[in-house]
Amino acid sequence: MIPRRFIGIAVRDIVRTHLKAIAFVMFVLLVVAIAIDLTKFLDEVREKAERDAIAFVPLLLEYLLYRTADIVVRLLPMACLTGSFIAELLRHQRMEPVILSAAGASPGIVFAALIGVGLILGGVQVALEGWLRPSAVHAQGKLEIGIYGHRFYLGNTGKHWFVEGDLAMEARVIRDDPPELQELRMFYGLGNVALSRIVEARIAVPTSDGRVWQLKDAVIWEGPPGAIMRPTQYEALDFELPFTSAHIRYHRIPEFNLPNADLARVNALKRESRVAETELAVIRRFTALFLPGVFAFLGASLAQCGRDGRMFAWWRLLVLGTFGYVTVVSVKSFWSLGEFGILSPMAAATLPMLFAFGVGALLQLWLSGPPERMSR
Repeated sequence: MIPRRFIGIAVRDIVRTHLKAIAFVMFVLLVVAIAIDLTKFLDEVREKAERDAIAFVPLLLEYLLYRTADIVVRLLPMACLTGSFIAELLRHQRMEPVILSAAGASPGIVFAALIGVGLILGGVQVALEGWLRPSAVHAQGKLEIGIYGHRFYLGNTGKHWFVEGDLAMEARVIRDDPPELQELRMFYGLGNVALSRIVEARIAVPTSDGRVWQLKDAVIWEGPPGAIMRPTQYEALDFELPFTSAHIRYHRIPEFNLPNADLARVNALKRESRVAETELAVIRRFTALFLPGVFAFLGASLAQCGRDGRMFAWWRLLVLGTFGYVTVVSVKSFWSLGEFGILSPMAAATLPMLFAFGVGALLQLWLSGPPERMSR
């Protein structure tokens, strides 16, 4: 059972102070990011409204809604660090720690409040990372406006090469629901002296059986090693490919932008060229629960170290704030290392958080001073 002092009025007041500060910082960051985005893509929104004969304001609001979901999930850890940093400075200015300490309260109530903040914002981050942001990104792709509209649009994306094991495949990728592969050519036996099989098809569409695709107007060239290959024509043929419909539907779309169900299907069929990126995207969905809380804890700890009695040590606060900013930025750097396979996905997703939590814990131990020995 949770002790009452950890859910009392003081704890709830600290939680409100931190949430208000984080919300304010998130609002400022969001306004700045939206303003920068609109300077690039506002004309596109206006042109689409004129081209499709739809109202400009509803289209703009829809676009901003999609962009907000993407921006918030990217900047929430930074808002947590900065907001908790500011919240602790405000509490110190109001002398709340002194009053609570004089009343016999332990530092544990601050930790209890930060756990509450972390759980609330961790739930928000999980919802954004796993459901809201992927839905918003692909809805923006359908609008064909903005950065995701340019990169994740539906339709013909041109011809692309795929290499998996001893198979090389060229096809025109049609991102749609369901997707298609057109002008398909597959070459088997890349690791051998000569090719073992060549498959051509006018079009390939997915079936309900995972990796099995239906090839239409297909030709398969086969023959003994070293001999001339003979063609066999098929009007329709079920053929197994090293891809599912989800792979082609989200071709060239980073895995962390995929909805949970599609990410699970992609992860179940691991491709040699994208294993690290897929596994990292899955792990990020789980660690999102802890990411905001860890950086809120680090921000509060850094702010508490910037106090000099009843005054603020401004130069120390500047150095500590810079250190916190670098720590937040390092999260995306580690994610990039994991996507390129330089670090394991688990290490890339957890090391920055463990480092931030470890620094915060060490600072709290330093603030508490050496443990007192109990005298008999």
